[in-house]
Amino acid sequence: MIKIFLVEDEVIIRHGIRDNINWEENGFLFVGEAGDGEYAYPLILKTEPDILITDVRMPFMDGLELSRLVKKALPDTKIIILSGYDEFDYAKEAIKIGINDYLLKPVSSSNLIDALKKVADTIKEEREKSKLLERYFVSYEKYTEFLDKTDYSGVDRKLIEDFLKLGSLEECKTFIEEYFCAVGEHNYKSLLLRQYMTMDIFYCVQEFLKGLKLKQEDIPEQKKDIKLIPKSINTVESTKTYLEELFLFALTVRDNISNDRYGDLIEEAKKYIAQHFQESDFSLNKIAVEIGISASYFSSIFKQKTGQSFVEYLTKMRIEKACELLKCTTLRTAEIGEQVGYHDPHYFSATFKKVMGQSPKDYKNDSNR
Repeated sequence: MIKIFLVEDEVIIRHGIRDNINWEENGFLFVGEAGDGEYAYPLILKTEPDILITDVRMPFMDGLELSRLVKKALPDTKIIILSGYDEFDYAKEAIKIGINDYLLKPVSSSNLIDALKKVADTIKEEREKSKLLERYFVSYEKYTEFLDKTDYSGVDRKLIEDFLKLGSLEECKTFIEEYFCAVGEHNYKSLLLRQYMTMDIFYCVQEFLKGLKLKQEDIPEQKKDIKLIPKSINTVESTKTYLEELFLFALTVRDNISNDRYGDLIEEAKKYIAQHFQESDFSLNKIAVEIGISASYFSSIFKQKTGQSFVEYLTKMRIEKACELLKCTTLRTAEIGEQVGYHDPHYFSATFKKVMGQSPKDYKNDSNR
């Protein structure tokens, strides 16, 4: 059962919350209440609740101060703040303290239960991980004893981190094979060592995904549930398959996020080109500085995302605009070249003919027929 402690100075509200929720039916145990943080604190230390529900504004010790003390003394206790004051400063301060939820009063029983269940799910998940970690560290002690009896020298964890950052999808299978070779056949055939290796890589991947800001709900259960590992490493081949799929998922997420980011950069670049293509000194370096990346890097991702080099894209835009002016104006060829970024009329004519297959003059004559 998840233990709940309630702190609320308004008696009617406190009793309403206490009496109108069927705690046990929802998987909770109501272990205490208080009307002020100062009175509540020693009771909280005594009952050690899993979740503290506290009002913000109270006469002697407010909810934020109480939360700071509780977080220091009982760091595993989750906290839900209740406040009738819709003030951003409270929310900011609550975030700094590490509050799990911030609800504005009046709070209905159903909304409070939903918030409690969400926090309870987090607690249960942490407990499962804690149990598994206890078993893991027991295994780790055995593992170190095992190392003392073998010639296994260990594999640098940085290899995993570097591969997650720089490796490609096509290299996953090869990387796993080489990693196992580095460990040594007489070592990776040990179930205990495979467990250690897999757990270590699993945590590397989880940290990597966390760094990519990937939401937990977007990670498939098989890729985030550590309890599934023992079933996945019964044999050497099944271990390799599990790790390969884990890497494939992480690298696919990485590449998708990178592509999204590159897409935004390219769209920004295209808008800038459309606004400045008529400038004769417009260059790759100029646009790279504008969007804040190196010229060589911009050139690479621009070609990757558009299928054209920067020069090809710029030239096409300039010539298309020139065609429009040749059709719709009486401007001379040299003037049109000037308006689309070519100060040298001979270079403009040569470029136009290369792209369109005819000179600007012939194009104008054909368009007016």
